[in-house]
Amino acid sequence: MELTHTVKVTVAGVRILFSSDSEADIYDLTTLFKYHLSDDIGDYYPVEICAATKNDIPSDAKRVWKGYYHGIGKPRDGLHNAVYKYVAADGEKEYFLTDSGECVCNNLARGRTVCTVINKYSMLRHRWERSCIGNIINLLVHIVMARHRRYSLHASAVVWRGRAIVFTGLSGQGKSTICSDLVAQGAGFMGDDIVFLYQEAGVPRVASLLFDAKLFESSTKDKDFIDMLERYHCQKVDSVPLQAIAVIRQTRTGESTVEREADDDKMLSTILIASNNIALQYDREDWMTLCVSVMSLHDLFTFYYGDRKLLKADILNQFYAQE
Repeated sequence: MELTHTVKVTVAGVRILFSSDSEADIYDLTTLFKYHLSDDIGDYYPVEICAATKNDIPSDAKRVWKGYYHGIGKPRDGLHNAVYKYVAADGEKEYFLTDSGECVCNNLARGRTVCTVINKYSMLRHRWERSCIGNIINLLVHIVMARHRRYSLHASAVVWRGRAIVFTGLSGQGKSTICSDLVAQGAGFMGDDIVFLYQEAGVPRVASLLFDAKLFESSTKDKDFIDMLERYHCQKVDSVPLQAIAVIRQTRTGESTVEREADDDKMLSTILIASNNIALQYDREDWMTLCVSVMSLHDLFTFYYGDRKLLKADILNQFYAQE
């Protein structure tokens, strides 16, 4: 089937051309990347999306890795966000397969990425139904951006005094809530779930992924999607230098506090945990160079998250206090 539907986006300075055999995919991508749509002149990295009833990973491809990746698929019995990496016998292609059957293939020889979504027959509706591209978009973006040395972190981030403060922590620790509360009081929005860490001229930088934030508002069971830029009239921020990385620890009572950590090993561990499995794609040498740069230039903090009613944006000044 011809890939006649397209959309161009620019994320963290990387120009991507999505092509699909389905107009619905392009609609979903246009909605997701509404703050990253692009008409820049220049070369675009090609990403092709097509549907199939199964993935044709070559029988001689070798499985080299299995791991967890946050934010793919929908909750279903027996599926645990697992990703399996295969490498073709000739080494020219690598495949990233999810539990639900979606697959991302990097054609290393030709310099392009192909994403296969799965058509499944619905017994209830008596028809074939195409998987939503949104179910795999986090993994797809991660893989494409890592090829361009933009490394995704499972984190939220805000801009304060022209620099990025990144909040890491496991799901449910309050990354999105902290981000929303601080943006409501004047901080800039960079992302509530994924941001990109990279290096430019020796300076670690953070780039935004401006998808709608996922917050509990109208329901305690399901999150709502909130357009943070529209709600708080934020200015779009694409990339700024890194100021600090903070690990969230909930205290639930009293005011929030910030504590500086002095352990480089803890900084490295924090970055690795937030990096959503570096085994997926990273250029290890470049990644470790970036980690060393972050550890040498920046501090790690613990953000003790207290009563959100008492949270004030000026607490972010504590990340600059000892400059």
